[in-house]
Amino acid sequence: MNVESAMANSVEIRPSLLAKLTLGRPAEFPAPMMWLETCILRNPRGTVTALVAAWLYVPAAMGVSIALALVGGLYAFTYTFATGDPALPAMLLDVPVLGDALQSWLVKGGGVGATLLGAAAGAIIGFLYGLVLVFLGPFQDGLLDGAAAVLGTTALGVTAGVLYTLYRTIFERQILHLTGARRLSRREADLLLPLIKEAAARLKLANHPTLLVDDSREPNAFAYTRHIVINRGFLEEFDYDRDAIAAVLTHELVHWRNGDPVSGAFMRGVAFPLYLVQAVGGWLLVRAKGSVLRFLVWTVFWPVFVTVRYLVVPMQAADSQRAEYRADQGAALAGYRGGMRRVLNRFRQSFEGGRNGWVEAMCASHPPNEFRLERIEERGHDYPLPEDEFALFEPVARS
Repeated sequence: MNVESAMANSVEIRPSLLAKLTLGRPAEFPAPMMWLETCILRNPRGTVTALVAAWLYVPAAMGVSIALALVGGLYAFTYTFATGDPALPAMLLDVPVLGDALQSWLVKGGGVGATLLGAAAGAIIGFLYGLVLVFLGPFQDGLLDGAAAVLGTTALGVTAGVLYTLYRTIFERQILHLTGARRLSRREADLLLPLIKEAAARLKLANHPTLLVDDSREPNAFAYTRHIVINRGFLEEFDYDRDAIAAVLTHELVHWRNGDPVSGAFMRGVAFPLYLVQAVGGWLLVRAKGSVLRFLVWTVFWPVFVTVRYLVVPMQAADSQRAEYRADQGAALAGYRGGMRRVLNRFRQSFEGGRNGWVEAMCASHPPNEFRLERIEERGHDYPLPEDEFALFEPVARS
């Protein structure tokens, strides 16, 4: 009986496969699925925008829009030049008020007005056609069939987000190793482990994620779902200064505790078609030698670049900026205000640089470092420009 009880207890306390593979999550979330469910929708606006942009084919619609804009503009210019008649089609002329106004504008503008109007009409028609092109067949079979197609596509996007989040979380260690992250050496452990343990204690965290080092010379640091990676380039950039390193580790710990990397992984999964193309296109754009090659890359990938830069990024910017301010404030409240100010003063942009085109675009939504510095200023002190190393740690008291 005692043996049976012992066996039963061993079964009860044995962690599940998912629990084993998500070791390193914040201890405040006792169950893996509770952690994922809580953190997965930290950025709802950015996620919804990514879903619409990726699965309702916004880049394709933009491509069709520009193509029809060129065709419409060229046709209108050719027709006006050949006939000398900048007349609107009868369907537009019959529109009350608008038809007469457009006709008057065409007569005054001549071929230029006709070209602009043709291009605008082509762009609008092309964009709308590009959005509904894939769903024309189901909607022709009936409203319910069309609605089912849209809902099915939406569900597919959400499913992709969940599966990608699980993949990134479960296999994160292996992925990071493949991309260059490694365990700490003995000397690195002697320097960094006391700093991250102290930072976690100051933040009142019950645990901290595994810390890895990347030998890249880029001065970056990253928070992932179960790991924090600090580049060797960052350590060298600040000459292994403990305050600067501790400040950045604390900043990344706040991201990790708040589930920001989980939310980011889910958004990348939801936008997986966009994410994949943007990452490849951005990688090619960075490595393209010469203006001709860069132009060719841009010509191929521009619909995705524009969609991400001017649709997805602005919609996720507000939540991303709040996350950065929270992480900075966490470092300041933990006692690393001077170190955080030194780090932010050193870089014109965020020190959390992108490893590919998608991450670079998302990092562009971070607030300017000067605004981040404002948020962690100590009350009752002035921080005049230019700041020297001493002023970063010892602000001038106001008289």
